[in-house]
Amino acid sequence: MSADVRLLVLLKAPLAGLVKTRLAATVGAQAALAAHAAMARNVLAAAAASGLATTIHYAPAGERARMEAFCGSGVQLFPQAAGDLGARMADAFSRAFAAGAGAVLLVGGDVPLLDGPLLRQGAAALAGAPAVLGPALDGGYYAIGFTRAGFAPQVFADMPWSTPEVCARTRERLVLAGRAVALLPALPDCDTAEDLRRLARPPWRERLSGTPFGAFLAAASGDTFDRDPDNRLSVP
Repeated sequence: MSADVRLLVLLKAPLAGLVKTRLAATVGAQAALAAHAAMARNVLAAAAASGLATTIHYAPAGERARMEAFCGSGVQLFPQAAGDLGARMADAFSRAFAAGAGAVLLVGGDVPLLDGPLLRQGAAALAGAPAVLGPALDGGYYAIGFTRAGFAPQVFADMPWSTPEVCARTRERLVLAGRAVALLPALPDCDTAEDLRRLARPPWRERLSGTPFGAFLAAASGDTFDRDPDNRLSVP
């Protein structure tokens, strides 16, 4: 089944003031941009290492040239649909299934601990279940996937996005729709300065070593997150 699974990555263009706005409110727009770019590079590296056919769905729609420069040549790119996060995810799934995918796994760009083996695990899970979820530690999810027959777009409608209820409500809707759900390991995402501090400590720091986001954390200096009362990050 994994050879028939398409990986979708939702990414925002690397523009200060557009990305990681909750983080930017604390650490500043430029540091938030640096964090976003490093996280996205981790996710793109994981996608490449997974061996899965990958499509990047980007926003805003007018930033194709910037996304081509950021993602590199040979990457399939589509602009995200209009609407809230749920509408954009539902559209990305629908496009992939219309293009012939047998199963689809979707991830965001703010989970720096993603790696190739984990993405392959998510793809393999769709051989035995119609749906897969990767729970995030904040109550959301970092990955969601469906087989063609298992696709349940209703899980994306009227969802309280960016709240701790998202993953639990999604699982409830999948159960109500008669979909068995395979679960991936829970991982932290990165939306706030506290998330940055957590990722800069063991055990996550060691797992991020040698990655673009690990280099970002090293440059920002993890102890700075704790000793600076204003949480202003100093990033080269």
